[in-house]
Amino acid sequence: MAPVDETKGCRVLTVGDGDLSYSRSLLDKENWNDLDLDAETTVIDLVATTYDSETALTNKYAMASSNIQALTTSTASDITVQVQHDIDATDLKGYSTAPFDRIVFHHPHSGVEDVHRHRRLLSHFFHAALQVLSPEGRIYVTLARDQPERWEIMKRATLAGLHCIKQVVWNAPKGYTRKRHQSDKSFHQVVLHGEKLQQESTLFGFARPDVVVVQKDVVPPTTTPAAPVSNPEWIYACDICEGKRFATLQGQKTHMRMVHELNLKRKRGADSTAALVCQSCPGRVFSDEEALKQHRLAKHGKDSEIRPDWTEKQTPPVAAASYKCSICEDAFATQTELDNHWTTLQPIQVEKATCPSCKKEFEDLRALRQHQNFCQASS
Repeated sequence: MAPVDETKGCRVLTVGDGDLSYSRSLLDKENWNDLDLDAETTVIDLVATTYDSETALTNKYAMASSNIQALTTSTASDITVQVQHDIDATDLKGYSTAPFDRIVFHHPHSGVEDVHRHRRLLSHFFHAALQVLSPEGRIYVTLARDQPERWEIMKRATLAGLHCIKQVVWNAPKGYTRKRHQSDKSFHQVVLHGEKLQQESTLFGFARPDVVVVQKDVVPPTTTPAAPVSNPEWIYACDICEGKRFATLQGQKTHMRMVHELNLKRKRGADSTAALVCQSCPGRVFSDEEALKQHRLAKHGKDSEIRPDWTEKQTPPVAAASYKCSICEDAFATQTELDNHWTTLQPIQVEKATCPSCKKEFEDLRALRQHQNFCQASS
């Protein structure tokens, strides 16, 4: 295929693209809208990358081989494609001789629920991306639910010298699936009151301060988030909760029953000043014995040693330290800790745990222990 005409083309880099489903979606020109291309841009030169090796990728994701084949054999006249593996989104200096006009990182995740790791990841990604971004280029990141606030994406972008030019609810292109790093499972839906609802994501666009943007596409922080795409009306409300809304009438009824009726009855018979704490989950407090009992049954069952992963893996900030990273501004007690914090930027590699009774595989030991509480084969 002939090379892209640079006078009307756009170089695009995708990083950390799971099973490459987003990169594949760009083979359809209708999915270029999120890239905010100029009207005269008619072709793109795409470099699609993954953190995993090709072998690890195809072993982990069922659609990876199909997506790779579609990308590498595309004959479309409006796109050229390179697929590369073993690419770290925080170390992109290998591309410094050929800057990109758009760099895209959808749903970054290190594989563990640790806000400090993800704040560092965003800072180091922005730093790396700026090294290979064209002067007028843009960086796009999507985060799910409350991640933008918890991971401080605005602060991290500002520290890197970027300003926000776009902040909108993201409607993912057809065919794209959000994949967990450790497995082929998707996390695009959440279960609320027994119903599967689309999990909303926010698309952020960033650029250097001197980049002129005709019209910023930014939703003010105080704006009420849009309803899930599966139910744009979101019409069922709880008057007691001052506007809390639900997708279905059944969801509203369940909320009224569980939150207002049953909870009020429990409080009448309990000491409102007493707080019940789960000894296995630091910080988890319950209003009555029944709530604590249900928590223990659901989360611990027969194994009291099951604890949420954040009780062990969360990295607390260092209060007094002399060694600070110039990129993420995290401080460390020793030079060794500062040097080693780079290793926390990569996704955690985990070994699968297998149930000895039913042979089902799990992503970690905690998931296996919870499964064993209810495994029929072990009874």
